[in-house]
Amino acid sequence: MRYLRITILFIVTFTFTYNVCSKKIPKTSFHYYKQYLMEYRVPSLEFMDKQYTKFMPRPVPKLSKDYTQKPKKQPLSIYSLTSQDELAASETTETSLYTLEGVTYLKGTARNIVYFNQADPLWGNKMYGGKDPISKYGCGPTAMSMVISSMTDRVVLPDEMADWSRINGYFAYGSGSYHTLIPNAAQAFGLEVTSLTDYTYDNIRKELSTGKIIVALMKKGHFTTSGHFILVHSTTLDGKVLIADPMSLENSLKAWDIDILINELKIGATGGGPLWAISIPTS
Repeated sequence: MRYLRITILFIVTFTFTYNVCSKKIPKTSFHYYKQYLMEYRVPSLEFMDKQYTKFMPRPVPKLSKDYTQKPKKQPLSIYSLTSQDELAASETTETSLYTLEGVTYLKGTARNIVYFNQADPLWGNKMYGGKDPISKYGCGPTAMSMVISSMTDRVVLPDEMADWSRINGYFAYGSGSYHTLIPNAAQAFGLEVTSLTDYTYDNIRKELSTGKIIVALMKKGHFTTSGHFILVHSTTLDGKVLIADPMSLENSLKAWDIDILINELKIGATGGGPLWAISIPTS
């Protein structure tokens, strides 16, 4: 019996040592970090700080678990501000990140904004339309996934939104998305959308004060070298705006001069652009 126990112990020890040496059993904390990403399909704060690119050169393999069934969030309420005091109370001076139930938000804003980055390796290497990587061409679907996830009771991931866009004909090979993706996707997911033609700070501030999120199409400048969709979701006490940039977490964590935003709008955009104000129906 003693020799049998020794033999079993030797076999177990040898098997474990062999697996560790052959890297079948991970030895570093990165494995557990990777497992965190695979489980929740959202980046941790540490990973976001690394700008999505340094740890995982390959996309996480598709798992059998159904990630489309996310915990439901209560719909965000529409609020109407009429006085300057109420308007000031809705504004903010800073923003940061937090994660709740596997969903990452921008906090310290007029409303909770679900944040996704198109370069996240969980979907960034997937092909939008089967041809173009989401990391480079997926700002439209990523922007709308943030809008829908922030304003409805469901979470729609960027790759899921990219599939929806392709199926419904909004994928534009080599250039991203047709501008009509923004209003049509918003309406398809039960939201209301209005094209803004008054590109002034006062009007943008007024729209944001009623709980709307504005999708802006930008031209070459601070946010892009060609064309790029971003969200404008809040104003600050010192007259700046807060954005959610699907390409840049850094841009999303600081306040911007409204003149920069207005001067870099892509005038002449189709589909009612370059500014779309999106809201939750009141009934």
